[in-house]
Amino acid sequence: MSKPTGHPRRRLRLYSFITPLLCAAVVVISAALTMFNVGRDLWVFDYRLRDILPIQVDTVICFVLAGLALALRCLTPSRRILRTACVALLSLLSITVVLLGLGVLAQSLFGTPTGLDNVLDALGYVRNPHTGRMAPLTALGFILTGLNLLLMDYRTRRGNYPAEYGAFVVAGLMCIPLIGHLYNVMSIEESAQVMAPYISIDFFVLSIGILMARPSHPLMSLWNSTSPGGPLLRRLLPNSVILLVCLDFMIKWGVQNHLYGSEMASPLLILLSSSLLFVMFCRTASLLNREYEGRRMGEAALAESNALLRVVSDSTPDAIFVKDETGRMIFANPAQLRLLGKEYDEVIGRSSRELYDNPVDADAVDREDQRVLESGQAMAFEATMHFPHGQRTLHSTKAPWRNDRGEVMGLVGISTDITERKRMEMALKAHETQLEALVAARTAEVSELIGHLETTREEEKRAIARELHDDLGSALTALNMHLSLLFQQMPDEPKFAERATKVKTLLSSITGATRRIQIGLRPDKLDVFGIKVAIAEQAAEFEKYSGVHCVASVPDDAVHYAPRVDIALFRMVQEALNNIAKHAQATRVDVVLDDTDDEIILSVRDNGVGIPVGKSNTLTHGLRGMRERAGYLGGSVRIESAPGKGTLIVIAIPKTAANMQPVEQGSENTEVANG
Repeated sequence: MSKPTGHPRRRLRLYSFITPLLCAAVVVISAALTMFNVGRDLWVFDYRLRDILPIQVDTVICFVLAGLALALRCLTPSRRILRTACVALLSLLSITVVLLGLGVLAQSLFGTPTGLDNVLDALGYVRNPHTGRMAPLTALGFILTGLNLLLMDYRTRRGNYPAEYGAFVVAGLMCIPLIGHLYNVMSIEESAQVMAPYISIDFFVLSIGILMARPSHPLMSLWNSTSPGGPLLRRLLPNSVILLVCLDFMIKWGVQNHLYGSEMASPLLILLSSSLLFVMFCRTASLLNREYEGRRMGEAALAESNALLRVVSDSTPDAIFVKDETGRMIFANPAQLRLLGKEYDEVIGRSSRELYDNPVDADAVDREDQRVLESGQAMAFEATMHFPHGQRTLHSTKAPWRNDRGEVMGLVGISTDITERKRMEMALKAHETQLEALVAARTAEVSELIGHLETTREEEKRAIARELHDDLGSALTALNMHLSLLFQQMPDEPKFAERATKVKTLLSSITGATRRIQIGLRPDKLDVFGIKVAIAEQAAEFEKYSGVHCVASVPDDAVHYAPRVDIALFRMVQEALNNIAKHAQATRVDVVLDDTDDEIILSVRDNGVGIPVGKSNTLTHGLRGMRERAGYLGGSVRIESAPGKGTLIVIAIPKTAANMQPVEQGSENTEVANG
């Protein structure tokens, strides 16, 4: 069986729009062409055209009106005003055709002067005497055609459209005179009283246009169907009619040429037509069988696929569902039914408002579905919803459901119950929070311990420095005084003078070393004069014993920090200068102390060799100690270095994190000063 060509929707569009317009154009043009020969003697093969085509003016007018009405039936303007105007004009034209036909029919039956020719005579129009008047059958055809155009979209309670059957009736009636002409039952002169052949053809074309204008109506939908019945009807019916007509003409031609007697015409017609119809029906049955077998195999494969999908859908723990464009459920697997707590019949065809007890959940689901349908793309959603067996958290993936033409028909969704996973995630998050709090507490304790150890170490250094100053310093001072008295009493001899000079030099060296050790342990000026003077003195001391030019830059205004901040800054300056003296090979060092509103920034820059590439990520004990001191105060240490371009150490300590407040010079400073 031949398959329908072209896309079904495209073919229906052709039937519903182009074909009726062509039919209307054919009717109007044929009527106009036949009207052209009125009053003229045009000859075709020794026949006068007005004798072959005796057209009446009223018939031409009715055909033109019917053709225009059919054309308007095919137009559907987008604007409401134009659409309303088309419907009104269509109704007016259809009613006019019906009234004109009724007038001619009443004139033929009852002799009343209601025909259109009488109206034309009254208007002074001179009719062609050879054309005669409109035949009654033609008037009946116009009445039925006008009614069909007027009631084309009317539908009965049983779903039938009277206009469809009316079009078939008109086509059947118009074929009667046409067949009479084909079989020489009536002559051309007699046809003027019944119906001319070309008028039958025009009515037949109008009937086809009316049927094609509504291809979705029952009879035409059967003709246009892509199922086996539609192609069979389109193939078998025209072929059967054409074959029967051709056979009949061939048999009559044989009788006329004395090939056999007239008594053999009917048996030959029956035999040949039966044989040809048998062959046609057998071939059609064979094609149907092949198509049926193909469809049966396809249905078997489809059933197997559906069974496989059903097994997968029924066995999966995830909820699978399908919804149409309106949001109504058309498929739900057992997991979805268990989730909703409903039976299959209670779910299919229901909306979200009917499936979910909580209106908020239903509205959320509808919004998600609408987003997927509008975007045309798959989306993932996570939501906590209320169900009959409790509150559950679902991770849903929804994607558009499209047909073979790419049109969105609805959506397909898969929902995974992640309630337990979310509970475990929340528990893990709670444990992580507790662990972070514990680590923070332990870190704070360690920081406090480091701070306590640092404070203790500084206190021990301060105590040692105090003992060196009080005990050893006093002893050395006393020893110096006693030795001075002793040297004054010694004889003035060279050997004693040389010995006294050596003793004085050794005592001065011991006193200087003791002083340096005391300053290294706890500089007196840090406690007495503050961090500015201590840094400046440390820079001068560094330049004195290392020979490297060192410049200290401190704020002009007085600054007062907490003791732990002062000692931390001083120790970091010491450590940085010691590292420069050991490794930098520098000729200049800049120490800058900057006091801002939010931070204390200490910068130490040298012009030495820098940190080698292989050791750029390795921290020495001194740098590690600097970072520990800054970290204890809530600060940070940043090191920038490049081989051959020196090193920059930037230490930033926030004032708020270090809890720095201006302090009074208390008893500790006074005690050190008095010492």
